[in-house]
Amino acid sequence: MARHSLSTFAALWQRHERLYLEVFSSALKELATKKISMEHEDTISEALCVTLRHVCFEFSHNRDIEVKTPDWEGPIQPVEEEELKGGKIRKRPDFTCKRFNRFASTAEEHEISMHVECKRLGRPTSATWILNENYVKNGIERFDSTTHGYGKRATSGLMIGYIIDMTPEAILSEVNEYQKKHLPDNPAIEFEFGVGNLFESRQSLARKYVLPEQFLLIHLWADLNKRLGM
Repeated sequence: MARHSLSTFAALWQRHERLYLEVFSSALKELATKKISMEHEDTISEALCVTLRHVCFEFSHNRDIEVKTPDWEGPIQPVEEEELKGGKIRKRPDFTCKRFNRFASTAEEHEISMHVECKRLGRPTSATWILNENYVKNGIERFDSTTHGYGKRATSGLMIGYIIDMTPEAILSEVNEYQKKHLPDNPAIEFEFGVGNLFESRQSLARKYVLPEQFLLIHLWADLNKRLGM
């Protein structure tokens, strides 16, 4: 990206980030009013797809802007020849929110994606499937992984946590402990838990394997357990 376009695109991206953070926040609040199965992450995310479409329609209609529904499980497409992998199935973030950069000076920077990864949070579902550890190892870590490359070329991304049991405070403590174990250079995640069932936190990362190095990971946790009054 040319130097003269950096500040201009930064402003575009900030609006993109704010818009889709609002879209997902609204959709999660709506989802929390519905009766859905919480046995699998994909089941919850599939239900979220329908809600996202409704929210994006309402945003587009009421604000007179075009809000594209996030793509669910779309593969990360190669942008440069060095990213080709011989046609193998590519990694798939749970949701992708694309932003066209009309200020781009290269084809590689013409389209930037905000990636969204969703994980359940709560007690382990088996002796080997530890949800709160999975949030770190198969969630946060993917935003600084040469294998997954989530958030490549972007300055921010989104982690969504579906709380299915346990208190948010207990979950946060475990997630931060697993970060110390698996991602010791990451700063602790901090939330202010209060009224409601949706909580937001921002985590500034210095990435080692994916560019750009400075990256904002936004955490959005929806307490579906509270929804059910458990």
